[in-house]
Amino acid sequence: MSTQHTISEITSLQNTLNAAIEVFKAELASQQIPEPSLLTSQPHPIDEITFLPTPVMYEARRLGVASLSLLKYLLESPYDALAANAWMTLEASSVRLAADIGIADVLAAAPDPEVGLTVGEIAEKTGVDTLKLERILRLLVSQCWFRESKEGYFANNRRSLLIRTGQPGIHLATFMNEMFHKISEKFPEHINNPDKEFRFASDPYHTAWNLSYKTDLPYFGANSWLTNNPGEAERFGLALGAVGPTSDPGVAADFPWVEIAKGKDAIVDVGGGQGTLCCSLAEKYPEIKNFIVQDLPETRVAAESFIASKGLQDRVKFEAQDFFKPQQRKGTGNYVYVMQRVLHDWPTAEGAKMLTQIKDALSDNSCLLIIDTVISHCQLSSEGPDAKKSLAAASGGIYKPIPNPPFIPYDFGEASRIPHQINVALTAMCNTFERTLPQLTEMVELAGLKIKKVHATRGWASITEVVIPA
Repeated sequence: MSTQHTISEITSLQNTLNAAIEVFKAELASQQIPEPSLLTSQPHPIDEITFLPTPVMYEARRLGVASLSLLKYLLESPYDALAANAWMTLEASSVRLAADIGIADVLAAAPDPEVGLTVGEIAEKTGVDTLKLERILRLLVSQCWFRESKEGYFANNRRSLLIRTGQPGIHLATFMNEMFHKISEKFPEHINNPDKEFRFASDPYHTAWNLSYKTDLPYFGANSWLTNNPGEAERFGLALGAVGPTSDPGVAADFPWVEIAKGKDAIVDVGGGQGTLCCSLAEKYPEIKNFIVQDLPETRVAAESFIASKGLQDRVKFEAQDFFKPQQRKGTGNYVYVMQRVLHDWPTAEGAKMLTQIKDALSDNSCLLIIDTVISHCQLSSEGPDAKKSLAAASGGIYKPIPNPPFIPYDFGEASRIPHQINVALTAMCNTFERTLPQLTEMVELAGLKIKKVHATRGWASITEVVIPA
């Protein structure tokens, strides 16, 4: 048995939580934003997909989520946690079902959206069984996906508003949810496959994805599942469009884009999908005139539609580009090349090949930025600076992550859950991963480049400046 700490974990985490909540509330008040509520069907300003908290509000939110989850783990029965985990897939499936049959849309159209509708009325409008739907809704309400406004009446809340028709989040709740439900079923067989060659493979042909979809095709690449299924590529692009905007505001705000774009002909997002990053940058920095989104031809329709929806066709253009082939912009000018959420889809050797194509196109006045999650370790200890003092020091306009307080993991625990989920998802899909800094350095140096600086942002991504060694 480990030695008991002289400092109470519960007391320390409680103090951290209180400090985080006080700062969070103060930031809301200073911006004249009301406190969020679980008792309304109205959207809240901080739930907007492009909302960017102030640096101190962002850190307070991270601290609050991290300390609250750790307090939950200390208080709840481990057996209850294990049992809940065993049935967690049913919660995810229930969210997908709610999106598929349009429950949030039905509730939004209720005569009084704050009261909602009876389960019988919802069942009638969606064409499903009343008693079954009631069980599903109560499960979803218990996890705050909907709310029960009064006994037997169900209404939308902040979370369910994300899965209405026309919201980016619906593509996560439907397409992405369904795909990973299938993949996760085969994930243990992927990692612990009886075939040793399969078990230790690092290529994209021996994955849970291949097992679940019964195909030898990799998910990404020139001859892949996406290139052979254009409709699937469009749906995947839409799903990523629900992920990108959550980190794009921090990426746009926490890096000197105007300075780095000076003297450049354009910012080129290689593997840029729908163009969410370029559009975010174009909206925030009108002084940067030209952006180019490069991706496979199958992405053109979704990208040009998204760019047009933002009214940015004059400044943001789409180009078909395979990132394994020579960069077509080579010799045509000076560019800021960007690779966002691309390299994590590929093993180190293939990632280095992509970087080499860009390296070969770099003029003396061009540069390269890698935007990806940099995975940190999860260690925690009883030592660390006081949360209240760290938050007080963070009150400024420039974002810099605060150090982890006592009993908060180095990566801020629950606040880093999604990057760790994506890390495992990449393994299941392509045998790839989000990289630690040493792993990223290895790939960059394999391409004959070197890391100049890593910039943290208010989001999952870091921006890594990469240069040709002197």
